[in-house]
Amino acid sequence: MRRSGEMADRSAERAPFGWAALAAAVAVTVAPAAVAQEQVPAPSPTAEQTDRVLLEADQLIDDQQARTIIAEGDVQIRYQGRTMRADRLVYDLNTGSIHAIGNVQIVLEDGSTTYAEEVEADEAMNVGAARELRARLGQTGTLAARAALRHGEGESELRNIIYTSCPICENGDRPPTWSLRARRAIQDRESRTISYQGAVLEVAGVPVLYIPYLAHPDPSVGRASGFLTPDIGRNRRLGTFYDQPYFWAISPSQDLTASLRIHGNVNPMAGLEYRKRFWSGELEVDTTFTQEQLFDTEGNRFGDEIFRYSAFAEGRFEINRHWDWGFGVERTYDDEYLRRYDIEGAGERRGPYIGQDTRLISQLYGIGQTRHSYTSVSFVGFQGLREEDTSDLLPVILPFAETDHVWTPPGIGGQIRFQSNTAVLLRDDNPATVDFEGSDGRFSFSTSWRKDMIFGPGMVFSPFAQGRGDIYHVETSDDEFETISRGLGLGGAELSWPFMRPGERFDLIVEPVVMAAVATDNAEDPRIVNEDSLAFELDDSNLFRPNAAPNYDLWEPGARVSAGLRATARARTGESASLMFGRRWREEQADGFTEENNLGGETSDWVAAAQADLGSGFGAEARFRLDNETLEVQRIDLGVRASAGRFTVNTRYFAVDESLTPPGDPNEELSANVGVELARGWRAQFGLTRDLDSDINLRQDIRAIYEDDCTFLEIAYTRSETQRGTIGPDEGLQIRIGLRSLGVFGGS
Repeated sequence: MRRSGEMADRSAERAPFGWAALAAAVAVTVAPAAVAQEQVPAPSPTAEQTDRVLLEADQLIDDQQARTIIAEGDVQIRYQGRTMRADRLVYDLNTGSIHAIGNVQIVLEDGSTTYAEEVEADEAMNVGAARELRARLGQTGTLAARAALRHGEGESELRNIIYTSCPICENGDRPPTWSLRARRAIQDRESRTISYQGAVLEVAGVPVLYIPYLAHPDPSVGRASGFLTPDIGRNRRLGTFYDQPYFWAISPSQDLTASLRIHGNVNPMAGLEYRKRFWSGELEVDTTFTQEQLFDTEGNRFGDEIFRYSAFAEGRFEINRHWDWGFGVERTYDDEYLRRYDIEGAGERRGPYIGQDTRLISQLYGIGQTRHSYTSVSFVGFQGLREEDTSDLLPVILPFAETDHVWTPPGIGGQIRFQSNTAVLLRDDNPATVDFEGSDGRFSFSTSWRKDMIFGPGMVFSPFAQGRGDIYHVETSDDEFETISRGLGLGGAELSWPFMRPGERFDLIVEPVVMAAVATDNAEDPRIVNEDSLAFELDDSNLFRPNAAPNYDLWEPGARVSAGLRATARARTGESASLMFGRRWREEQADGFTEENNLGGETSDWVAAAQADLGSGFGAEARFRLDNETLEVQRIDLGVRASAGRFTVNTRYFAVDESLTPPGDPNEELSANVGVELARGWRAQFGLTRDLDSDINLRQDIRAIYEDDCTFLEIAYTRSETQRGTIGPDEGLQIRIGLRSLGVFGGS
C-alpha cells in the first residue's frame, strides 16, 4: 500500500477507472504487474466504461490520510464525454469535489469550452465556483467574469461580467467594437439565456448606454422566447411611435410573434405573425389590426373610427415528388392602410403570381412538373388599391389552368409540344361605362413542332408549325352568353448562319438571323375581348417569335418576316460584349396591334440591345427602339455600373416617346446609387429616383453605414415627393444598430 504523500509517474496512469477506484489504482501503479502493463497500450474505453475516468498527469500524489488525490503537471481528465485540463488538480474522496488550479479548461459534450484560473467542480465536472472565468458561447460569443457561482442545476451567477460577439485582439491593444459590462448576471444553461443587472453598453471601450436590465439568448441558441428589440421612431403621420414585439418559440416547428405599436398621433396597432413548418411544407400568417379613423399626411383624423386590418399569408406543401399545392393571401381594409402605417408585405412572392404595392393578389394553386410536362391550376382574386380599380377592371379568375407536354417523335425528329390553357373570368358590369363588361371563359388547345437542322457551311435551319383551336363563352349582356370558336394555324422557318473568328485575345461570333412565317386570317371577332395581351411590346427578346402576341386572345394574321444580326465578343480573360438589332415586316394590320406595342403598321421600328461586361470595374446594358424611318429614339432603357478605388456607381435611365404612353403617364425616369468607402468599416451611400417628366423626386436617400464582423450601424435620411390619395410627400430619419447575438435596434 502506498504511504501517504508518495507519488506515481505519468506513464502508469492511462487506463480508465471509476472515481471510487482511483485511489486503489494509484497504489497498484507501483506494483511490478502494473509496471509491466505500461509496455502495452490500454484498449479504448468500451460502452460499458462510460462511467469511468481517464486521468493523465505528470505526477500523482495519494494522500491517504486526507483522502485526496493530487495530480500535478499537464493534468487531463476525461469523463462521460467531458474533458478537464489544469496545471494542478485536487480530488477529495470524502466530498467528491474537484479543485482545479492554473490554466483550467473544461470542454463539455456539445463542444462549448470554459476557461478559468481556478475552479471548484463536482465529479461530473459541473462547475460550482470559478475565478477569472472565460467561456466561448456558440461560434462567436465570448464571456468573461471575475467570479462565478453555481446556483442549482444549470444556473450560474456571474460577477463583474463582460460579454461580446466581436473578435478579441490577442495582444489586447484594442478593445472589441462593442461589449456589455455588468456587475451581476445569471447564465441559465437550460434556457441558454444570459440576463444582466446594471448593464453598460460600451463601444470601442467607451460607455455609451446604461441598461438596468437586459436578457438575451446565448449565441448557441437558434431561437428562444422573449422580447425582441423594439422599433422606435417618428414621422409626420404617426408622430412618435414605439413598437414592442414578443417572440414565442412554441415548438421546434412553430413560433408566434406578437407586437404592439403605440403612436403619438393615432390609436395603437397590434400585429401577429405565426409560422409553422410541417413535414410536407410550411405556413406563414402575418396580420395587423387597429380601431381608428382615416388620417392624412399630417396625422389629421377624419371619418368613422372603425376596425381596420391587413392580412398576408402563404403556404406551400408537397403532395408527392411531382406535385405541390399552396396559397397566398393579400388583403387590406382600405386602399391607403398599408402606406398609412408603413406596413411591408405587398409585392412579395406568395405563389405563381406576384402582386404590387397598388394591387394585391390572393391565390390558391397546384403545380405539377415532370421531366417532359408541366401543369398548373390557379384560382386568383385581386384587390386594387387605386381609385380607378373597380370590380369590372379586376375580375376573379376561377380558374386559370395550363398544361405543357413535350414529346420527341421518332422518324420526323424535332420536338412536338402539346399545350392546353383555360381561363374563366368572373366580373360585374360597371354601369358607368358605355361598353358592357361581363364574365367570359376560354379553352385553348395547341400542337406545335420545331426541328433544328445544321447543313452546308454551318447554317442552322429550323422549320416550325403550329395548330390551335380556341373556344370562348362570352357574356354579351346581363346573363346572356354566346359561344365562339376559331381555328388557327401558322407555319414557317428560322434560318441563322453563325460565323466565328477565334483570336489570341478574344473570340468573335457574328450571326445573321431571319424568321419567316405565314398564319391564318379571320381570327378577329368583336365579341372576343383582349384580356391577356394588353401590355406587351415587340423588342429584342421576342423579335423572332412566330406569333408576336404573347398569349391567346390576340393572333397575328398573315405573313411576317423578322431579320436581325447578333454579335458577341468574349475575351480570354472573361470580359464580354454583345450587340443585337433587327426589325419585323408584316403583311397586314390587325386590331390589338398598335404603335404602343411596336406592331401598329406593316413595318416595325428597329429594336436593338447592347451589353458590355468588363469585370468588376465596369458594366453596361442598353435596350433601344428606333423609329423605322428617322431612327429617332422611341424608347431607351440604359443601365451602367462602375467602380474605381473607393467609389461605386449604379445608374439606370429610362425614357419613352410621349406618343407611346397614355396621357399623364410618366415617360422619363432616372435612378442612381453612389457608394463611397470612407474608412475602415465606414461607407456612405447616396440614392436618387427622379421622375424627369414631372420634375419630382420619387425617392432620395443618404446613408452612413458602419459594418464589421459583429456590428452594424446605419443612419439614413429618406424623402419622397409622391402623392397618392390622402398620403403625400414624406421624409424620415432612420437609425439602426445591429449587435450580433443581441439584435437590431432602431426605427424610422
